[in-house]
Amino acid sequence: MSDDGVQSGHSNAKEAVVTYLPPVPTRATKQLIWNFAEKQRQNVKLTSGFDLKELVARNGGQIEYISFVDPDQTDAIIVKPDGSFVIRLSSQTGVLRDNFTIAHELGHKLMHWPLVKRSNPGVGMKATRSVDASNKDLVRCEWEANWFASAFLMPVAEFKEAYRNGVASETFGVTEAAVNIRAKTLGIAE
Repeated sequence: MSDDGVQSGHSNAKEAVVTYLPPVPTRATKQLIWNFAEKQRQNVKLTSGFDLKELVARNGGQIEYISFVDPDQTDAIIVKPDGSFVIRLSSQTGVLRDNFTIAHELGHKLMHWPLVKRSNPGVGMKATRSVDASNKDLVRCEWEANWFASAFLMPVAEFKEAYRNGVASETFGVTEAAVNIRAKTLGIAE
């Protein structure tokens, strides 16, 4: 991609400029998003966070590892107009953190991309790592993607059992921090 936003292929001919818009919030409740996420988990037969990379590939996506020192690498997910997508992960994080990030970005793809596409045919979508706190729509999109990721990776019934047995992190492939937030959100921890 050149600095002017024009994508070029292997030939010298320039392709059309693609416009990328930010995510659009669903404005659904947390419970509706949790229900949607658990249904998506069932549909794809996800059993743990460790299945995510294969799931991304199976659905037209790619995972790319980047360095956060490059200021041009702020996009966390790039969805092309045809629906194919790239999720960018930090080369400095571990697999458990990456699993939540992948699920979060899938939340943007499954919930926010359809809204962008429906209102703006022919465009793509980009969600960035750093969200301007004054942009309430983007802040809302981040909440929604986090709600999606937590339920997609840690469905409530299975989570409660794994949490009681002290094996939630291992069972779902997420960090202890993600486990603790999910437990507090579900009201089963202080």
